[in-house]
Amino acid sequence: MRAPLCLLLLVAHAVDMLALNRRKKQVGTGLGGNCTGCIICSEENGCSTCQQRLFLFIRREGIRQYGRCLHDCPPGYFGIRGQEVNRCKKCGATCESCFSQDFCIRCKRQFYLYKGKCLPTCPPGTLAHQNTRECQERNPGQKKGRKDRRPRKDRKLDRRLDVRPRQPGPQP
Repeated sequence: MRAPLCLLLLVAHAVDMLALNRRKKQVGTGLGGNCTGCIICSEENGCSTCQQRLFLFIRREGIRQYGRCLHDCPPGYFGIRGQEVNRCKKCGATCESCFSQDFCIRCKRQFYLYKGKCLPTCPPGTLAHQNTRECQERNPGQKKGRKDRRPRKDRKLDRRLDVRPRQPGPQP
């Protein structure tokens, strides 16, 4: 009598484990979205592990979070490749899009892009380009107090050759 009971419990446990495993891998239709590209996915939380070349993007809503596997991270995030998981990580607070945590590509509206950083104003020696919201280096002709002059080397050569026209007048 004991053997059939043990066998029945073992089969029931196997069925429960199989159902649990199927639930994790099934395509979710709930709030978590679909599980395209996922290795492990649940209906409640979406993807938790992605296929090798995809990035795991975790979207938070209140205290809940949902994972999706994407080829590219969405605007405002950049991809980090890791040995076990590739993840999307949020750009800095002033960046609209970025290449990494320390290098912005486009800034939020009230900031200007200068050498990968988003600044409230452009640094000295640069001008703000209003259409692109980028700080651009001033051209030498735009700098204050500087005239368009030939390089010093050329002026020395002219002096040696004495190419200046002579003034008419008494000759010694």
